[in-house]
Amino acid sequence: MAECFWPGVSAQKVADAGERVRQASNAISSDDRFSRYLGSILVPTDEIAFCLFEAATIEAATELAKRAAVPAERILEIVRLGAFLPSGRDHSTSPAKELR
Repeated sequence: MAECFWPGVSAQKVADAGERVRQASNAISSDDRFSRYLGSILVPTDEIAFCLFEAATIEAATELAKRAAVPAERILEIVRLGAFLPSGRDHSTSPAKELR
């Protein structure tokens, strides 16, 4: 996950970053460097965005964020617990793999 403290962030800016991540993931994906964009969470009142990636390694996620010019303060490994059901209208991305 890319944690972005992003002054002036908007839904459009996050959507644009997501498109850049999609394009970058297509350009760099290989078996050992697999990564893809899963979506984002925007907290507009705090000017924060969380861009969610699925990646083979933290290094692959970091490279993806850099190539896509995502203004990340840091890249973090996260573990998703339980179901994740997006409430937005765009359900085009697959959810992250759930740990069993």
